[in-house]
Amino acid sequence: MQSLRAHRDVQRRLRYGPGLAAAMGAVLLGAGPALAQGTINGADATIVRHIRDPAVELAMKIKDSFTFAAVGDVWTTSRPIGPLNDPQWQALTKIMREADMTYANMEGPITDWTNAPDRRGSPKAFIADLKQMGIRIVTTANNHSIDGGHPGILSTIAYLDEAGIANAGTGRDLVAARRPGIAATPKGTVGAVGMYSIDASNSPAPSRYSDARPNWPGVNPLHVTPYNIVTPAQLKNLKELRDSMYTRRGEVNMPVLPARADEPADRVNVLSTWYRTKPGGRTGDLSYVMDPSDLNPIIQSVRAGKQLTDFMVVGIHCHQNSFAFQAYSNDNQTPDFLIELAHKVIDNGADVFVGHGVHTLRGIEIYKGKPIFYGLSNFIYQAGATPQIVNPALPYPAETTVADTTHQPQNQEMLLTTSRYEGGKLVEVRLYPTDSGIDGKSPLSRSNFSRLAAPDQAQRILKLMQDLSKPFGTVITIENNVGVIRVG
Repeated sequence: MQSLRAHRDVQRRLRYGPGLAAAMGAVLLGAGPALAQGTINGADATIVRHIRDPAVELAMKIKDSFTFAAVGDVWTTSRPIGPLNDPQWQALTKIMREADMTYANMEGPITDWTNAPDRRGSPKAFIADLKQMGIRIVTTANNHSIDGGHPGILSTIAYLDEAGIANAGTGRDLVAARRPGIAATPKGTVGAVGMYSIDASNSPAPSRYSDARPNWPGVNPLHVTPYNIVTPAQLKNLKELRDSMYTRRGEVNMPVLPARADEPADRVNVLSTWYRTKPGGRTGDLSYVMDPSDLNPIIQSVRAGKQLTDFMVVGIHCHQNSFAFQAYSNDNQTPDFLIELAHKVIDNGADVFVGHGVHTLRGIEIYKGKPIFYGLSNFIYQAGATPQIVNPALPYPAETTVADTTHQPQNQEMLLTTSRYEGGKLVEVRLYPTDSGIDGKSPLSRSNFSRLAAPDQAQRILKLMQDLSKPFGTVITIENNVGVIRVG
């Protein structure tokens, strides 16, 4: 009995006590059990402590044949879709249902419309559509997460939980919003971490609910700082412009702070806008720096989630463009920070990275044998009734407004992707081009949700993906109007 009590006492010291090094004695380095000899209360004790091997814990652990399907944003108004007897829709959802796990981004809240006077977000009935499509795991962090206020965030989580759809990216507080969502399959568990990238010009509202007030419901944010790329000569002129403004600081009682004495030579801030030079960069390019106070906890969430699951998904809702002169949601290029982020999360245990939010397609990369989808565009993005048809007295706008840009033809070309793994290794990615009304001929009731694209549209979309993915070294072959990436 004394020996058992002594063993338990040592275990408690190992787990909680300050004398960990003394209790352990000489610890064997490396993976596997570590042994230490000690004497407590006159009794000899041998302690066995298992040291976890990161290479094992952060690896893909599903060894059976496993297929992961992913689409982009899903959003609805009030129209049910699931039972629609449309062959192209049913063919698409059949692929999603047959996958071992299917992922999407839930754009906006899910609310009980019977008790919500403004009916913000998708109705609770949309849950049935998600299940009919086979979607079993979603991220919920995006610029529409708080459309229904705090009750909308909490109702979305509650309804998804009740339906058995794992979710991540929002929560009762920042800790919960960063926590991985976990779904179970017969072949193993699947985790997800979701986030929303925010800069000062890009829907900053969610940040109020997550970092400034961390105990409020909100989203998991990744704040990024945009830098406008300029030439060295232009940077010199900008610094001279800034300095000429500062010569008038003495005219006011509370002037802004002067330039730092150790100001970096390659950047300058003028009127709250950052400019910098970048090797290989061109004037008009945008470059971004991620906030480490957001990035580091996100990486920790990925590492923690991967240890608790067999397969880890990381999703981001990203609106950032690559060019200062590019209209929002019409940018097919991949911003630099997104590449850095995708590589970092895969280095820390993610098995797949999925980007969405910009409402357009972006390239695909295979990094260390893991798929990176930088932008899958929309999947379901239903629009409301056209005001000019509701009220014929209203004139149609003479020019396209910024608000109209999310319903341009390129916002209606999308992808369903499947990634197949054998023995824990990625062997093939398939790209199914989808169309939600690119030609503008479908009535509104049959638009803004995906169906398998017609052959001519499929070929055009897949050739676009070949061009967008080529800079990443990704080779996409086109077979029967499906894109195929074979991984050696």
